[in-house]
Amino acid sequence: MSKKVAVLMGGSSAEREVSLETGAAVATALRELGNEVVEIDVTPSLPLDLAEVKPDVVFPALHGRGGEDGTVQGLLEIMRIPYAGSGVLASAAALDKVVTKDLLDYHGIPVADHVVLESGCDADREILVATERLSLPVMVKPASEGSSIGVARVDSAEELAPVLDQVFMHDSRALVERFIDGKLLTVGLIGPEPMILPVLHIKPKVGFYDYKAKYQPGMTEYEVPAAIPDRLAERTQELSLDSFRLLGCDDMSRVDLILEDGTDRLFVLEINTLPGMTATSLVPKAAAAAGLSFTDVVAEIMDGARLKINLAE
Repeated sequence: MSKKVAVLMGGSSAEREVSLETGAAVATALRELGNEVVEIDVTPSLPLDLAEVKPDVVFPALHGRGGEDGTVQGLLEIMRIPYAGSGVLASAAALDKVVTKDLLDYHGIPVADHVVLESGCDADREILVATERLSLPVMVKPASEGSSIGVARVDSAEELAPVLDQVFMHDSRALVERFIDGKLLTVGLIGPEPMILPVLHIKPKVGFYDYKAKYQPGMTEYEVPAAIPDRLAERTQELSLDSFRLLGCDDMSRVDLILEDGTDRLFVLEINTLPGMTATSLVPKAAAAAGLSFTDVVAEIMDGARLKINLAE
């Protein structure tokens, strides 16, 4: 049945441009499915915009803070507008890499050894603690950014301070992880069940999978299904589903993992509750390997759209 769908896109996060691309692609697919679609570039007037549009359902095509972090989901719950994707708690927990790792680690899901440094800390002392606990090289990331914004590999203790200065421009906390040399894998999960998509191997041509490798054409190759033994592919999917369920995700997510070279050890890196959704993004690529079109993927995600919190009327 045709619905009036508001696609939320853009916003003011560092991932605005990527979000606009995702939103445009999703809006096109929703129209192909016979829906009336209104595209909304998110601003502080979003509550008024939604009240004027009066959508039957919302598809959040936002990335990063102010959209992927539970804030918009909370607004939709208060306004009682059903929406696709994860709810308030799962969205907030997944965007915060520190919270994600703590939850996964507590429940026995393998994550990379890490420390957390805070802006304003005694940098020299904290750097010493980090390098003593974690053997170099390390990966340094803002706690709550996506699209690899602010992520850097650090090979020496002398490099760490200036890298941290850059990270603290994006976030008040820095996640410092043990660098794991291996295959970067990702698993998409879509729909209310959810459907687990084939494992995809991300193969950047230079360095690690940073913002440039993600969005500049020709910088990365993708192999799907990943050329790994069946038992490891199954284990990768199992860990992804376990992580998805543990955080309480819904409708769509992408779980990133790494398979350590020379071992069978898998580590969960992060969970993206609103992954990129253009025709060339990772989830649609994996879905295509399973015989699903981009429009099929959007339809599957929309099947789970609903309110997640029962509020007293």
